[in-house]
Amino acid sequence: MKETLPTSIIKYSLLSFLLLLSLAPVVLMLFLSFKDTVAIYGDFWAFPWPPKLANYSTAFADLWAPALRTIALALGSILGIQFFATMASYGFARMKFFGKELIFYLVIVLMMIPAVLSLTPRFILAINLGIRDSLVGLAIFYVAGGQVFAIFLLRAFFQQQPEELFESARMDGAGELQCLRHIALPISVPILITIGIMQFLAIYNDLLWPLLMIVTKTKQTLIMAVQSYAPSLEFVVSTPDLGAQAAGYVFSSVPLVFVFVFGMKYYIQGITSGAVKA
Repeated sequence: MKETLPTSIIKYSLLSFLLLLSLAPVVLMLFLSFKDTVAIYGDFWAFPWPPKLANYSTAFADLWAPALRTIALALGSILGIQFFATMASYGFARMKFFGKELIFYLVIVLMMIPAVLSLTPRFILAINLGIRDSLVGLAIFYVAGGQVFAIFLLRAFFQQQPEELFESARMDGAGELQCLRHIALPISVPILITIGIMQFLAIYNDLLWPLLMIVTKTKQTLIMAVQSYAPSLEFVVSTPDLGAQAAGYVFSSVPLVFVFVFGMKYYIQGITSGAVKA
């Protein structure tokens, strides 16, 4: 049914209001990041003028190491997730073997188990394997935990590709690994980027599992460092520098914005290419 003008006005007005509500905390955080603590306590809602750029130099000096550590952890984990999930999903989609459907549905069942229920078994396993307080150990669990969703998406994507492409390659003497490398992988770039963005957001923003795994301060992820980030004022040790603290929050958000700005085109392509169809 065609919408009437009053209905459209009400709908878009409500959406605009909700958009402003969602942007308000972000704008407030940006304003606070350019003010010093005295100005924040003196006039909280005042426009930050002149802006205190030193807040960002303080935040960068304190958080650049955890930021690089977290980005390296996320990228390494994403590569591991994509590598193993691509091979497994290609096998489920294009190869024939006994019990294929049963094994796939057993994998999908894992999606129904809440992640919080596996925290204790994973923690005990990490201790028994001697990989607690290790970024490599953290990455191992991220790679293992990201397999189910990645296999689910990639299998559906591979199943929708024309079988003739793979049959013609096999007739020319190509093996399954060659079909995967030269046919499946090139056409799956959008869905792989979609999986990469989803996993990057999950790993980058994860706090609970790193808190259980990481003990040494020099191995903290960025979200752990930001969670306890409270730089002291120069002359008042007991009071945190609120401006530098807000700048640290802004600094930690930059990689997420960067990923969305430069990956959104491929993210949309992956979502709209039938990735979520069974």
